[in-house]
Amino acid sequence: MIARLLVLAAPALIVAIGCTTFASRTAADYERGQTPNPQFVKDSEVCTKQSEVDQRKLGIGGELDLTHATFNRMYDACMRASGYQRKPESAK
Repeated sequence: MIARLLVLAAPALIVAIGCTTFASRTAADYERGQTPNPQFVKDSEVCTKQSEVDQRKLGIGGELDLTHATFNRMYDACMRASGYQRKPESAK
């Protein structure tokens, strides 16, 4: 029974890992719009610091999480809350 579960779970895990990015989000991933560059950089730095704290506290594997999933979720939420939109994948 457990062996069958592992056989079914392994491909799902591989797909999930393959669909994630291994890079942390940065300001380069966002459109700054009409915001002056110094403000955009400052907002990004604030989001980075908050995301690093959350990654250490809440991330699975903490700083060893190669997918940066917790960091990226917090960074995305912070940047969106600051009024920025992510660039489309094709624009990066």
